Amino acid sequence: MENYLSFFNLKEDPFKITPDVEYFFMSPVHHEAIMSLNYLLTSGEGFVVIIGEPGTGKTITIRKFINELPENVEYAYILFPNLSPEEMFKAILEDFGIPYDDSSSKNKLFSKLKDFLIEKRKEGKKVLIIIDEAQNLPIETLEELRILSNLETEKDKLIQFILLGQPELEHKLESPQLRQLKQRITLIVKFRNLNQDEITNYIVYRLAKAGNTRLNIDPDVYKYLYTLTGGNLRKVNILMERALMAAFVENSFTITKKHIQKAENSLNNVENEQENGKNKFLIPIAASVVILIISASVYFLFPEFSKKEKATPKSENTMEKKQFSPTKAIIAYPLVEIKDKPNTKGKKVAVLRKGSVLKILERKSNWIKVSFNTKKGTKTGWVYKDFVVFLEKGTPSSKKEFISSRSSI
Repeated sequence: MENYLSFFNLKEDPFKITPDVEYFFMSPVHHEAIMSLNYLLTSGEGFVVIIGEPGTGKTITIRKFINELPENVEYAYILFPNLSPEEMFKAILEDFGIPYDDSSSKNKLFSKLKDFLIEKRKEGKKVLIIIDEAQNLPIETLEELRILSNLETEKDKLIQFILLGQPELEHKLESPQLRQLKQRITLIVKFRNLNQDEITNYIVYRLAKAGNTRLNIDPDVYKYLYTLTGGNLRKVNILMERALMAAFVENSFTITKKHIQKAENSLNNVENEQENGKNKFLIPIAASVVILIISASVYFLFPEFSKKEKATPKSENTMEKKQFSPTKAIIAYPLVEIKDKPNTKGKKVAVLRKGSVLKILERKSNWIKVSFNTKKGTKTGWVYKDFVVFLEKGTPSSKKEFISSRSSI
């Protein structure tokens, strides 16, 4: 069966969600960031900070930079960094493959890392620590990074840092406790959304990279798309991917404003469905709280009645079923790990491919407990919510249903 990519003669999705350095678009702001990162390496300075709203291209920029690092640079890449100083040291050691005793004190971990840095400098290598979503770092951990950056020879630093984060990171760096750290920051690069001309060039570039030979875009699309997205690359990708699918359904080789409107409507439908799902989840909880308050009042005001009319408590599982009606979702990224616990330190249960169908069993903060079918039967595990797309009506079975089910993260 023909899909929308083969219909447009595209070798792959030009507006894929996952950051692919093959599709890196060198806008002026991204060029400035790359130049600043290269300056960090050549200057030997301690810190560079990159600030930007979600969807402005921070992650794909850092991956482009990493891909072009010279052989004499070793790096650790830390994600989900809401870590204490001890946890941060352990994460860095793990990323470099350095063994350590889990019961080691912070000082011992620091010493182990220091020995590693000295050894790498003797080998003529530079060491780089890249921390994404750095706005989540506790202040005490940021201060430890400053202390770690003090390690140096007579000529150069033994370690350098790149901090990527949302605008909250800049606010955090203004705190009095971090004034010494801020003094060590050589450059702060601020990402922005692209302007209309840059968005036009971005779309044309991505389509060309994907091998476009037959798709046309109505000139009105670019202005309308910029109006809807404000030049945010993630939003552009979401709408363009859905617009391609809408054109495919109509067997049209031209993307028009109408297709962008359909893409926007399908996205709004999914968001509304998810919001309704949240409300359905919250209403039973509110009702339970009211019942609990009434029950408590009866117990304290009429204890003799409570003893006679003591109701049989419903099981926890029964309550959970009432509070949350299971839905379905699909994996949105090429490969996603399913964990045995709702956190990044959980053990790997399975690795699922993009498009795998999941049944949602439970939600816990930003994690979702799911069940899924394998060759060995049904398994369960936890997946981070940003790695899946929630389906409106179960598994998509037609072109139109597939369009409405494709949500971006």
